[in-house]
Amino acid sequence: MLGIGSVAAAQPLVALNPLATAWPVIVVGVTLLACEPVRRATQPHRFGPANRVTMGRSILVGFVAAFLGSPGTLQQATWASSAAMIALLLDGLDGWIARRTSSQSSYGAQFDMELDSLMMLILCGLAWTWDRAGVWVLFCGLARYGWMLTALLLPWFRRPLIESFRRKTACVIGVLGLIVAIGPWTTTTEPLIFAVVATATLATSFGIDAVWLFQHRTEPLQ
Repeated sequence: MLGIGSVAAAQPLVALNPLATAWPVIVVGVTLLACEPVRRATQPHRFGPANRVTMGRSILVGFVAAFLGSPGTLQQATWASSAAMIALLLDGLDGWIARRTSSQSSYGAQFDMELDSLMMLILCGLAWTWDRAGVWVLFCGLARYGWMLTALLLPWFRRPLIESFRRKTACVIGVLGLIVAIGPWTTTTEPLIFAVVATATLATSFGIDAVWLFQHRTEPLQ
């Protein structure tokens, strides 16, 4: 693994790939498209205040995605990790607003979840391409999509999971660990540790749920 304070650190912040300016639009578009089946099924009456916060968060996530393909200079790492941290903080705000305004909805929950998944995948991509962790870190971003694919192939994998604070905590630890991992480090050890913690936490949480589903696989779905 290469040190972060290398020759790339001397390159300017604006040295991004040509696709960088399109990423905010791509992130917003992909997230809304993924939520479209739920929107059609539930027909929400309005795009509430909590969803507007989530939309703003999606633009921030798009800003983070703009650094994909960049060399990962100290400046770039600072901007990307700072924007990602703000997006993570806003993730708690939209839920609070939804409860305060009684505007919770299935669509809003799906919107939030799809953006969280995409943000996780983007952070994994940065951690890997910036040489903060090995290819194994992509597990964090691909786990949910792999779970969805497995559910298409195995009927017993579609059983609804019991609400769990452990699952939500693991997600926060995973995102936070990845944010810290892509931060402006000048060494290689610290970001690797945080990437390992993020991956191990999420792998454990997914593993617990997978084992529970396997144990109940013969029971009828309700």
